[in-house]
Amino acid sequence: MKTILLVGATGAQGSAVAKYLSATGEYRILALTRSATSTSAQELATLPNVELAIGSATSGYDIDAFASAASKSDYVLVNTDGFTLGEQAETFWGIRLFELAVKAGVKHFIYSGLDPASKASGYDPDYYCGHYEGKARVQEWIHSQEDSPMSWTIIRSGPYIELLSAVMAPMKQADGTAVFAIPLGDGAVPFIHLGDYGNYIHWSLSHPEQSNHLDFGIATATVSGNEIAAAFSKHSGKAAQFVDLDIEHWNAEAWKNLPKGKDTKIGFQYVKDDNALRMTYGENFKNWWNLYKASKGNKGLIQRDYAFLDRIAPDRVKSLEEWMGKVKYTGDKEEVLRLQASTK
Repeated sequence: MKTILLVGATGAQGSAVAKYLSATGEYRILALTRSATSTSAQELATLPNVELAIGSATSGYDIDAFASAASKSDYVLVNTDGFTLGEQAETFWGIRLFELAVKAGVKHFIYSGLDPASKASGYDPDYYCGHYEGKARVQEWIHSQEDSPMSWTIIRSGPYIELLSAVMAPMKQADGTAVFAIPLGDGAVPFIHLGDYGNYIHWSLSHPEQSNHLDFGIATATVSGNEIAAAFSKHSGKAAQFVDLDIEHWNAEAWKNLPKGKDTKIGFQYVKDDNALRMTYGENFKNWWNLYKASKGNKGLIQRDYAFLDRIAPDRVKSLEEWMGKVKYTGDKEEVLRLQASTK
């Protein structure tokens, strides 16, 4: 049984990965967390072969705790939280944790990344999304580590399909019609089912001869607003429609529970000086939606090789309708993610 250290284990993505890897019976899992008493940490601790690794840092990551846990691990998965850290700190920590993993003798490092969309657009400011770009810089740096004694893999994800129960949940009209009101235009979103993420981690660690120095994107399906409504209607038997909502309206509603609403700076939990932070949630997510408006039909800025994903994960969820059936999707709103703000 190999040991894997998970950074970001108590978040939506990390906990889904921990559950998947635990179920395989092939891994001993160290879950790095600041608190052993949090609800999410306690849930992880009940899983077979999962052990909590406690760090004492109140912001960022506990270097000593990480180094100690990494020295006991064959593998490391790093999923830094750009919403808590902010863009600048996320870039620093992604690089630093890679360096510490090499020093600890880790065999394989997996970085949970996002698409370098700004670079792909020629650095057009309309596509500059801070929580994407923090990771993109780390990924570019990792690509330069060709002579690293540690194997590495970058797995680029995207919006969790579970957001359809959060900031993308439909409004229910009096006649029962579900209205998916999101600022997508005629674009399309490469949704990823959280339950499948661990599948790609497991494949990467099981096939190092193929995954070493591999950078690949994952998704369940790339779907338009009309396709979201059609899938729900077919799944539920109820009427549904897509409405292209104004971005300012969406931002105001999505982030109304944050301290300053859509004007809250990303990273406010980590950096107390607002002047040291770049983007507000409103600015970030205006550009975030622009990315998907520019990805219609799995073309444009963000693309996925679904034939490749079918080959390495043949049992993955392959459509929005299949996911809805699997989770018994109702369209009801739930608090899926902390702050309703994590959208990797």
